[in-house]
Amino acid sequence: MLTERQSMILKYIIDDYSKTGVPIGSKALAEQLPIDVSSATIRNEMAVLNKQHLIEKLHTSSGRVPSNEGYRYYIDHLTKPVKLDNKHLQYISEMLDGSFQQIDDLVRQSADVLSNITDYTALTFTPELKTENTVKHLQLVNIGMNRMMVVIVMGNEQVENQSFLVTKHYTDSQLTQATNLLNERLVGKTAREVKQAFQSELLTDLHAYLSDTAQFVQAIRSILTKIDDDHYFVSGRMNMFEQNGKQDFSKIKPLYSMFNNDDGIDSLLEKSLQPISVKIGSEIDNDQLKDYSIITGTYDLGNHGVGRIALIGPTRMSYPNMLGVVDAFRHELKDRISGYYRSYDQ
Repeated sequence: MLTERQSMILKYIIDDYSKTGVPIGSKALAEQLPIDVSSATIRNEMAVLNKQHLIEKLHTSSGRVPSNEGYRYYIDHLTKPVKLDNKHLQYISEMLDGSFQQIDDLVRQSADVLSNITDYTALTFTPELKTENTVKHLQLVNIGMNRMMVVIVMGNEQVENQSFLVTKHYTDSQLTQATNLLNERLVGKTAREVKQAFQSELLTDLHAYLSDTAQFVQAIRSILTKIDDDHYFVSGRMNMFEQNGKQDFSKIKPLYSMFNNDDGIDSLLEKSLQPISVKIGSEIDNDQLKDYSIITGTYDLGNHGVGRIALIGPTRMSYPNMLGVVDAFRHELKDRISGYYRSYDQ
């Protein structure tokens, strides 16, 4: 552990660098520190911090900048979230105050709001159940013009639907019997188990009420693909390049590919139940993100699962402010989604 003075010097180096992006020397530090200490003493303390790999020298400049290890020590021991001001809290509340038909709509809007507040790249995820998501209800609906719709409600209240063509008219009685059969056989099953169920005698039994089983199965498979996919939304992609002053646009394509890859995104983020976690530079398992940090926030919705949000910004971001944003945002999003579920269950 560092001494009190060494901790103060490291904190001031990081705070100054996050604002200016310029290495800081002992003389400038002596003018900023709230204690009376000479430049020579500061240089000695900086030498200790350098030896412990908490700060480093760039090129021939006499100033120092934080290392990844320095940022980690700072986050773990020297800083805490700054409470978000009322202006931004009100903005978040107003922007999430719309009438959303599905959870995905609310989560999508959340990504835009979070990115707008921070000017960083934001990711928001629909809540994931702590156990495997299973079918809660299935409904067949006649929508006219030789078309029907199948609607599936999952245990996390995710609702998906898909229309399909039919070759004949079905009575309400037939649709009710088909719906009852499907619910009897499929409720409580995961998406994978539903796929397997249609390879059994279920199709034969369903054919007694619905002869257009081929079109129906195609619609079901389309829905299950959506359900199996992670539902996440990304906003402010270009902020990654603007914030770090990136001019090499050849790097944009692989980063965009990463955002379109579920496994790639999942590997970046913490999946712990810690309210807030931070990955810095080399801690991120992606060489393209060595100059960035990721702040992940989680919120627990009880039976409705766990939600996640994340910010991707430059390693020299203002951590106290961004931690405060993520903390406030996860609480607001939890309240909004909880309200959605309450209204849905009524």
